[in-house]
Amino acid sequence: MRFQNISLVLVVLLVMGAPTQAQDVTVTRIAGSLNNPRGVAVMPDGRLLVVEAGSGTDQSGEEVTGSGQISLFEDKNTDGDYDDTGERRPLLTQFPSYNSLTEFNTGHDEVFGLSDILMLDNGRILFTKDDPFAIPSRNRGEEGFYGETGVYEISEDFSETSLFIKRSATLNALVYDPQRETFYVTESGYNRIMSVTLAADEPAVVAQLDFLAHEQQPVPSGIALDSQTGDILVALFSGFVHDYFGTSISFLPGDSKIVRINPTTGTVTDEITNLTTAIDVATDPQGNIFVVELTTGWPPTSMPKDFDLYALDAQPDPGGYARFSGRVMLYPADGGAPVILADNLDTPTNITYHAGKLYVSSGLGTPWRKIITPDGVGQIEGAIYLIEGF
Repeated sequence: MRFQNISLVLVVLLVMGAPTQAQDVTVTRIAGSLNNPRGVAVMPDGRLLVVEAGSGTDQSGEEVTGSGQISLFEDKNTDGDYDDTGERRPLLTQFPSYNSLTEFNTGHDEVFGLSDILMLDNGRILFTKDDPFAIPSRNRGEEGFYGETGVYEISEDFSETSLFIKRSATLNALVYDPQRETFYVTESGYNRIMSVTLAADEPAVVAQLDFLAHEQQPVPSGIALDSQTGDILVALFSGFVHDYFGTSISFLPGDSKIVRINPTTGTVTDEITNLTTAIDVATDPQGNIFVVELTTGWPPTSMPKDFDLYALDAQPDPGGYARFSGRVMLYPADGGAPVILADNLDTPTNITYHAGKLYVSSGLGTPWRKIITPDGVGQIEGAIYLIEGF
């Protein structure tokens, strides 16, 4: 009887369109030794702008320099990667960086600060920044102290930044609609999507997102534009589930999803469901949807707040998420079965589509902290992967 049930499940999955493994797709690691990479913008000449959230150490002490940065990557020897001497040039540095474990006791080793970058066709470059020193509970919200939480713009010569819009909640991602000349921003702190025009006027609420299936916070973490319809697609990560059999867990597999939002009406509909931790989403001109899941495994035991993240002799710990279980999925515009483009990635966080290629950032957590890898004890290392041939 047990085997009959398994067969029935397989039949149901086939009918619903079970994921298939991609053929002729190549996944290449093009950059390593990064500190929490959080996104890539591809310049017209092929060079990359890469955002790193940093090491998460900036919450300790008053004299802080900041470990987040935005760098220019250029493959000078054309060997296909950006790991050689002279191929990376920091443009803007000393952005604030903090860890949610020590700051908010989340049970996760997660570094925050810079989180997304976007380059427009006219060359304007914007990025999102979450400023830990603006948190009122830390009494570090003084005007001008390390800037503010919001969306920032980079000057044409990459020498400075200017505030585009200021917000009071964490911003995870932004996208631009050239038809409406409007930006859309995810505010995970308030579970809502905001819009703002090129003139940087007062942002407006596009949609307030409801709790998920088990009453956890939706946590909008990634956003993309469907250029064929003008809708926006939002990845809902899934927040903590409290009072779950007398305890709390960080998420429930199957509750995360991608939703479609009509920016004019604010109508929210489910687009892709039954995900584990959808953290970012992208589209191509044909309407295909690409989804990044940070992990596809059940959440392991949470980290205690007093875990010494920087101790060289600390025992390996996954940091609240199953390592090497992240993946990138393709959901065809024609409604066909989803395709696994990349699997067994270590906590991928951001995805960028450009000219038929995908750039995926990975490696969440305190850089070089010990973890268990498929090859034994290893370390957290930020990396960027290039996916081609899909």
